[in-house]
Amino acid sequence: MKRILITYLSIIVGLLTMFAAQAQEKDMRGACRADVQKLCKDIQPGGGRMAMCLKQHESELSMGCRERMAEAKREGKEIAEACKADAGNVCKGVEPGQGRVMRCLVENKEKLSSGCREEIAKGESSHPCMEDAERLCKGVQPGGGRMMECMKQHEAELSPACKAHHDERMGGEKK
Repeated sequence: MKRILITYLSIIVGLLTMFAAQAQEKDMRGACRADVQKLCKDIQPGGGRMAMCLKQHESELSMGCRERMAEAKREGKEIAEACKADAGNVCKGVEPGQGRVMRCLVENKEKLSSGCREEIAKGESSHPCMEDAERLCKGVQPGGGRMMECMKQHEAELSPACKAHHDERMGGEKK
């Protein structure tokens, strides 16, 4: 029983980390952009490193960034709670970390409870590149900047919404 509880907690932590990392990545153009440039400029994005950097500098963050991080944490908790049983059943053998459990859940949507599917759909719809990542980088293992590199390699194939997101994140600059 204790092992099952530890496994569930690991899954929840993995989900929270993945969604917090996505939120911080997304907010480089928003509430946390100045904080990232000031406090985490030497950190390579990917694998949750940016989120960990911001967390380490939590006391130095701007109010807007702190509020956005709190919001991301709440969103992550909602998904973790809605998908706790599904993660334990559908993704039982998946090692938590670097978004592996979340990826398993997304790849097995048809096997998930309706509550879990709804929460995942909310998370996916909030990021304009989610469908492109699933379509273009399906076999790529998350972490170490591999997903970002894959998306760069497929830049010409990105949807208009994802391209716009990328351009906005880059401050309107073209690569």
